[in-house]
Amino acid sequence: MRTDRWLWLAVIALIPLGLVMVASAAELAAGQRVAPEAIRQGLYGLAGLAAMAGAARIDYRWFQTGARVLFVGSLALLAAVIVVGVAQHGAQRWLSIGGMTLQPAEFAKLALAVALAAYGAEQAPRVRNVLGSAGLLAVTAGLVLLQPDLGTVIVLSGAWLVFLIGWGVSWRTLAAIVLTVVAIGPIAFAVAIPGYQRERLAVFFDPTRDPLGSGFNLRQVEIALGTAGVTGHGLFSGAQSHLDTVAARSSDFMFGFLGAELGLLGGLLLLTLLALLVWRGFTAAAHASDAFGRLLAIAITGLVLVQGGVNVAVNLRLFPATGIPLPFISQGGSSLVVMLLCIGILQSIAARGQTPRR
Repeated sequence: MRTDRWLWLAVIALIPLGLVMVASAAELAAGQRVAPEAIRQGLYGLAGLAAMAGAARIDYRWFQTGARVLFVGSLALLAAVIVVGVAQHGAQRWLSIGGMTLQPAEFAKLALAVALAAYGAEQAPRVRNVLGSAGLLAVTAGLVLLQPDLGTVIVLSGAWLVFLIGWGVSWRTLAAIVLTVVAIGPIAFAVAIPGYQRERLAVFFDPTRDPLGSGFNLRQVEIALGTAGVTGHGLFSGAQSHLDTVAARSSDFMFGFLGAELGLLGGLLLLTLLALLVWRGFTAAAHASDAFGRLLAIAITGLVLVQGGVNVAVNLRLFPATGIPLPFISQGGSSLVVMLLCIGILQSIAARGQTPRR
C-alpha cells in the first residue's frame, strides 16, 4: 500500500520526543526510576499507534458511511460527561471507565471533522449550507462549553474555518463570518464564558493581576524560555528551567517546558515536525480521489494546525491560556490517541490518492 513516508517520519520523531518530555516534566517519588505519568503516556501511545495502523489500512470512505453514527455517538459521550463526568481542576471533562479516564471532547474533534467532510462532500459551499455546517459546530461546541472547555471550542471553531476555506466558501462569506464573530464576541464573552476564563484574559494583559497564580505561570514560562539559550538547560532539569513549580508544565505549558530544556534548537525541531505534518496533510487533501477525502484531510489538518498553533502562542504570550494540549507532546492519553488516529486517516487518504507519494 502506497503511504506518505514524510508523515511516518514525523510521527516516529514526535512520539518518543513526547514521551521523553512527559517523563522529564513528571515528579519522581522516592525509589522511582520511571514516572507513572510516562508509563501511562507510553501505553496510550501504543494504543494510538495501533489505531493509526488500523486506520491507515482501511478505506477512509468507511468514515463517510458511518459519519452520522460517529457524530451522534460523540454528542452522547459529551452529554454523558455533563451528567456523570469526573471533575478535575474545576472542570467536568472526563469519563471514568475501568479505572481509566477518557476525555470525550478529544474524540468529538475527529467526529466533527468527519461530519463536516461528509456534509461538505454532498453540498455546495453556499451560504445556506455554510449555516448548516455551523449548526454541526454549534451543537458540539455548545456541549463542550458546558463542561466548561473554552480551549476545545476555540480549536473546533478554528478547524471549522479552515474547513470552510478548503470547501471553497467565498471570501465575502468568510469576511461576514469574521465580522459577525467580532460583533457578538463581547456579548458571548460576558454571558457564556465562565468567570475564571475572563480572569485568564485579564491576567494575559496584566500578569501582575494574579502574581502567585496564573500570572506567576506566565512569568515563569517567559523566564524559562528567555534563559534557555540555543541548547536549553538540558533534559530532567525542571528546577533549573524555572518551571518546577508550574503545575501544567506537562500539558498547557509543554512547549515552554520543551523550549526551556532543549532550547531554541528543540523548539525549532518541534515546530518543523508539526509543520511537516500540516504540509503533508494538505498535500493529501490536494491529491485526494474524492471530495470527502479532500475535505476530511483539510479538516483533520486544520485540527492539528489550530491546536498546535494556539498552544505555542499561549506559551509565547501571544494568546491567553486556554488549556489546549500540544499535539503529540503534552501529557494526555485521549489527545494522543485521537491525534494518531487522525494521522492514520491521513495515510489512508494519501494511499488512495490520485498521484503517488514520495
